[in-house]
Amino acid sequence: MQTLPIKDGVQEYLLSSWQDMLALAEDLFAKAPAYIYRGQADWDWPIVSSLRRLQAKHPRRKNLSGSNPPFFDCPPFSEEEHLAAFRRAICGRRGATPPSLDEDECWALGQHHGLATPLIDWTRSPFMALFFAFEEERILRKDRLISPTDRAVFALSTSVFGDADGESGRELRFVSLSGDDNSRLVSQQGLLVALPSETDLEEYIRKTFPNETSRAILTKFRIPNKDRDACLNMLNKMGINHMTLFPDIRGAARHVNSLWQPGHEDSIAYI
Repeated sequence: MQTLPIKDGVQEYLLSSWQDMLALAEDLFAKAPAYIYRGQADWDWPIVSSLRRLQAKHPRRKNLSGSNPPFFDCPPFSEEEHLAAFRRAICGRRGATPPSLDEDECWALGQHHGLATPLIDWTRSPFMALFFAFEEERILRKDRLISPTDRAVFALSTSVFGDADGESGRELRFVSLSGDDNSRLVSQQGLLVALPSETDLEEYIRKTFPNETSRAILTKFRIPNKDRDACLNMLNKMGINHMTLFPDIRGAARHVNSLWQPGHEDSIAYI
């Protein structure tokens, strides 16, 4: 395992295997200030919201008046229009007398059901982040399914931001919900992070904490893509699998399918 120096509040660890994360959990994570974690299947992916990716895919808005220019250099819908369309679309689909939802709650509900939102999923557990890093065997790149070279787990310090939303230009927000209608977020020990638009998390940290070399605001763990089956088997024995993280029938089905992976043969008898 190699540790690179902190630069602009960002530090990088080059791990030799996923097992290094276990040692870090006992050492670095136990002693460090409060962190939240995120796992991604590909090291090369930036940390951006699903809505940001959708906006990048559709960067132009048609001029409906038919005059010039034929397109405007902006996405087809604003965030406000996107959320308003979702509110209209879910009318009558939340039960007889559903509670009203504020903006964050509505975004979180949409996130839970696959809506592109400005929120990014994180977890309070480094082991759950490791699961999400290795969950998918292959990734889609340039319309081809491939195995990633390296996977990633990220740790973000929450103690640096505290409760000072927007203070000193730190517009990053932590969204923690108190409602009872998002069981997936509860099961995943989840927390949602809202970023300013037009940026990814690493870029935001580097701009917000320039020349910071004494503390890591964002820590990046680069994990080689090997021994995936052994990693998921270990996490399954810790109770981290599709069935526990996705508490619905779909999650149960994906968990049973996953038991066909090498090393899981003894687990299916316990379902």
